[in-house]
Amino acid sequence: MTIKEEYTKNESGIFLPDSYNYFKKPDNYELTNVQLEEIKQWNDLIIWGRKNPVLFAEYIFGIELMDYQKYVFMMSWNTPYVVWCMGRNSGKSILGAIFIMTKTLLVPKHTSYILCGVGSQSIEMFQKIEMITNKSIESFSTLTDIFSGELVKSQANTTGFVHNPSSYKFNLYNDSRVFTLNGSYDNNRSKRSNLNFYDEAGFSPDELFTTSEPFCTQNNKFQMGVNDEDNIISKIRPQPFQNQLIYASSAGRTDQYFFKKYKEFSIRMDAGDKRYFCADISSDVVVTATKRGVPLPDPLLTQETIDSKMRLDKESALREYKNIFTSEGGVGQIIKRSDIIKNSSPRLPVFFNPDNKTLFGIAYDPARSHDNSVISIAEYYMDKDKGWKMRIVNIQSLVDILSKNKTPINTPNQISILKKIIADYNGKEVADYENIVKILVDAGSGGAGVPITDFFCEDYVVDGVTYRGIIDNDYNDGDIKKYPNAVRDKLNLVSPAKYKTDLFESLIKMMDQDLIDFTEEYNNSGYITLLYETDEKGNRKQVYKYPTEKDEKEYKKNGITFDIVKHKLDREEEVALKQIDMAKTELVNIYRYPKENGKDRFDLASDKSGKLNDDRAYTIALLGWQLNLLRRDHIVNKKSKKTENLGSALPFKKPKRISDRD
Repeated sequence: MTIKEEYTKNESGIFLPDSYNYFKKPDNYELTNVQLEEIKQWNDLIIWGRKNPVLFAEYIFGIELMDYQKYVFMMSWNTPYVVWCMGRNSGKSILGAIFIMTKTLLVPKHTSYILCGVGSQSIEMFQKIEMITNKSIESFSTLTDIFSGELVKSQANTTGFVHNPSSYKFNLYNDSRVFTLNGSYDNNRSKRSNLNFYDEAGFSPDELFTTSEPFCTQNNKFQMGVNDEDNIISKIRPQPFQNQLIYASSAGRTDQYFFKKYKEFSIRMDAGDKRYFCADISSDVVVTATKRGVPLPDPLLTQETIDSKMRLDKESALREYKNIFTSEGGVGQIIKRSDIIKNSSPRLPVFFNPDNKTLFGIAYDPARSHDNSVISIAEYYMDKDKGWKMRIVNIQSLVDILSKNKTPINTPNQISILKKIIADYNGKEVADYENIVKILVDAGSGGAGVPITDFFCEDYVVDGVTYRGIIDNDYNDGDIKKYPNAVRDKLNLVSPAKYKTDLFESLIKMMDQDLIDFTEEYNNSGYITLLYETDEKGNRKQVYKYPTEKDEKEYKKNGITFDIVKHKLDREEEVALKQIDMAKTELVNIYRYPKENGKDRFDLASDKSGKLNDDRAYTIALLGWQLNLLRRDHIVNKKSKKTENLGSALPFKKPKRISDRD
């Protein structure tokens, strides 16, 4: 109102301005008092939850944690650098899922990434969040649906969880987000994250950490504004939560990235640096776990389970349950565990020729009274970029489970099994050995390889089908005339005394070039997660690498979709996967021992001698040697392009023709 305004006298004799507005109290939100009270209550709950995250998780999600889980949760809540070294069946993955759910609810615009060496593992942890949200975990009997109400949903996505093969994800109404890293980690750079959670960090390659740790390097306290010369905005802004790197796994080996972090963080924590926390939760803590100070009547893990594992594989049990890291690596180790992990993919073992066209190689290390008698099978295939490669698809240990010392079964039964394997992998209704690249047999005296081959000279019958015998020309040259029907180019008896160095040198060369693929480490869960690709015609096939977000968009344009399937394993599949895992352990424990004559010796580490066998590693070396021969033959015998004339073949300038008319 100004003095220039005109006034009019009303009936009561009061002068009022001709134009005026009712006074309205300034309100930033334009909310009712009831709405303001609700917001205040919500803010009070969030503030209380940030101060008491364990109680918040228990009350909001309906989950009561064990005392050691509460300790790990609370000590990790706002600590930038965290290691959870927790043994098998200690609940680290479910605790990580609860931790991420609590963070996303209590911290707006919080971004979390779940990262593992293989996409299927990160998907499994993501699915634990789904199971908690959907109240489908039987061991949690009081789950709530509060988190489900905070998920952003739509008509196309009624659950709020997005299942893209490249990355599973979900968003909350407070703009918090959670992603999994399924695709090739080398193609997922330049992302920003507030929390990187590395599940099974002890079994992930170093490249995963070097490419993804920079997600959290940007300082979340950094802020700038226009006309803010004194940084007033950053001074009055509440302090944000610190970015976090959490490495969770059971104990592994001393040459792994996880052990480096375990060692560094524990030293810094002991020195009083509050930015670091390292939890070491062994099976002893889990077996004697308490809830509010009272021992659990039925703990998550029993001593009987641990003792059983100790009897079967003591070294592995000490690693997985007692958090005792195994010393691998160092000078002389020929194959690193990280190289095997990098070249592993989620696959089912193969027990027969799937299409009667696939090529297989079979390596057999026979034994009778001691050591293992092992048959390893590899699939050889042509890669469009790298040429010949191979996949380890099956390993069988021919052990007599009824014998006291678990010695190999008798020789005739071994031969019968080997003949059946040859027939299965060759395929049905195809020529004898058409799909068998080579059958490699150890010819050493310990394995008695030479007399073993005498069983194959004659024709034999498998499942009512007669197969021609097989002969090695070098070892059975005297039998060639006796068995004219025998095949001569499919069997190789390999002398370890003569070729062992060449075998392992070839294996090293093939591993260095990433030409050998193993199955993914099996975690005894009873199932594995597989990725299938379906084209626009409905044809379905398994693929071994999760696509990146960019690749997935291109696939959709071409009508290609992806399905992620949990395959329940039968007993035969589980045994085969564990046999391949045991072969990996043998491989990483083979060392190079230099000799004066320049021909190095390859053998088990001295501390593993007598405790560990090398038969599986030896058969894989045989298969790797054959792969090297295939690649060499492919290069040496590569046909050169034919030229039409000499002038186009030689690098000189074509002369100009000058006619008599010129």
